[in-house]
Amino acid sequence: MRRGGELRLIQIESNSSDNLSEQIEKHIDPSVKMIVTDEWHAYPRAMMGAGIHGSKHETIKHKDKIYVRGEVHTNTVESAFSLFKRGLTGSFHAVSIKHLQRYLNEFSYRFNRRADDGAFLETVRRLAGFKPLTFARLTSE
Repeated sequence: MRRGGELRLIQIESNSSDNLSEQIEKHIDPSVKMIVTDEWHAYPRAMMGAGIHGSKHETIKHKDKIYVRGEVHTNTVESAFSLFKRGLTGSFHAVSIKHLQRYLNEFSYRFNRRADDGAFLETVRRLAGFKPLTFARLTSE
């Protein structure tokens, strides 16, 4: 997620450094000025594998109770994750792997339009233009 840009939540196979590196190469422009992450141990190797070196990768060390260093923070993406987690525990309760990307898309959409007063009307207009998803198709293997 680019600060001030749109959020994209993407389902991935695993959080291994090789898999993360592949996703970084796929979704992040090499000319990016800075990538900020928390201290997850797979990130440094993933960044190196994706060609992100030196000061382009900044880390926030939550375990040391460091949350912000000037422009270096993960607060925005943590806000998006919080919205997603509240939706899961408060509304949906259980999510299958089969439909996980649909939930991620929905919460990306919600987060990206959180300040938009007309989001409800836009959602209804879009839904009216799609074929219905039948229960049989939704629950099929």
